[in-house]
Amino acid sequence: VTKPVDILLVSVSPDALEDFETPFGTFYDQKRQGENMIPNEFPSLRYTTLQFGKYEDNFVGEDLELQFETVDSKQGNAEKEVPKGKRRINRRDAARAVAEALTRPELQGQKVEVWTDQMN
Repeated sequence: VTKPVDILLVSVSPDALEDFETPFGTFYDQKRQGENMIPNEFPSLRYTTLQFGKYEDNFVGEDLELQFETVDSKQGNAEKEVPKGKRRINRRDAARAVAEALTRPELQGQKVEVWTDQMN
């Protein structure tokens, strides 16, 4: 039996939102630091980082097939390549992806982009 993840970090895909300045640095810098903190500072913890495409409830259908792509590779289960800036996901499908990530041991220790690619 595989042990579950200790931490499931939910983030946003790099191209889903614009970068902007904050008093503590840029948004992307803070995002990157947060995503790297778990594997670098707490290497004994089992983790998965999910980077979601842009939330879109009005133009993306619900209950669509989830697409997972490991950030450090070009592999995934997407049948066609969807440009990163165009990846979208419905909020309910994002919640389903979180639940699925908890039960998929092959995602442990990975940073994974998640989206559904069907627009209404």
